[in-house]
Amino acid sequence: MPRQIKDQGIVIVEDDAHIGESLDLYFKPRNTVQVFGSAEEALAAEATFGNVDVFIIDYKLPAKNGITLFQSLRTKFPTAKYILITGEMNYELAESTLKLGFDALILKPFDYTILEDNISGLISTTA
Repeated sequence: MPRQIKDQGIVIVEDDAHIGESLDLYFKPRNTVQVFGSAEEALAAEATFGNVDVFIIDYKLPAKNGITLFQSLRTKFPTAKYILITGEMNYELAESTLKLGFDALILKPFDYTILEDNISGLISTTA
């Protein structure tokens, strides 16, 4: 049985509106969720984030990619967990995300319960 998360501040940055909306609907009943369609939108709104526990960031975003966004956010939200989601996996990407400090890399399409279980595991290591 996957672990459910609750009372977490989650920021999702995903340019596919369907995936962003689905993640929002999935996590919102038990968590505070904000969804943005681009790195620029997220950075413009970062003052309104409040307490963020988890960032779920798509790798392929328009203009700035997820790694660039992560590098901008990490210094401002150092205690948050960062999950990169991507539709295309390769060894270089996998290796670089771990070296950069992402907490997890998840390949799309993914099962939301697996994503939530991953987040739960990451959160419990800091609690």
